[in-house]
Amino acid sequence: MTAIILNPAVTAFDRQSRMLVREARHPALDRPMKTLSRVGSGYVQLPVAIAVCVILWRRHRRLAESLIAVAVATVVTVAVLKWLIGKPRPNLTTYAFPSGHVMGTLVFSGVVLYLLWIFAVHRRWQVLAGAGCTVMILGVAYSRLYVNAHWLTDVMGAVAGGIAVTTLGMLLIDHRIGGQRPG
Repeated sequence: MTAIILNPAVTAFDRQSRMLVREARHPALDRPMKTLSRVGSGYVQLPVAIAVCVILWRRHRRLAESLIAVAVATVVTVAVLKWLIGKPRPNLTTYAFPSGHVMGTLVFSGVVLYLLWIFAVHRRWQVLAGAGCTVMILGVAYSRLYVNAHWLTDVMGAVAGGIAVTTLGMLLIDHRIGGQRPG
């Protein structure tokens, strides 16, 4: 995988996409992009996830335990991939691939949508949450490019990894709750 990500053609693709993002920059977007980038961080998502687990713990302990496992799996997956790949960020600091902000936001959003489904929340709210989560994922992804924290392939890798972890997380949750919706 490292050979593919560090391939000269992939590097050229990353540099070209970086130039496009830089050309589209506007001072009015600086603050919103930095804010979106912060929202995609573990400093925001982790406290929210902990609060959800605390709320669920008493009546839905297996579900709360599963959510903790999904969160840990996400953090570990990002850390291991960053260590294995060792690709530098655009500013040449630390490990870039995959974007932890994007992967975390995708997994967080996927789990939120899955919880709305298993708790049989009205379809209207599921659709509204789905639209909001989509906007959030895309916004965080673009913000990571905009603030020059990641290459486009870092974001793309995070999306692929996030889909994988979310899917495995849903399977784990289903297994732990016995395939039945909590009541």
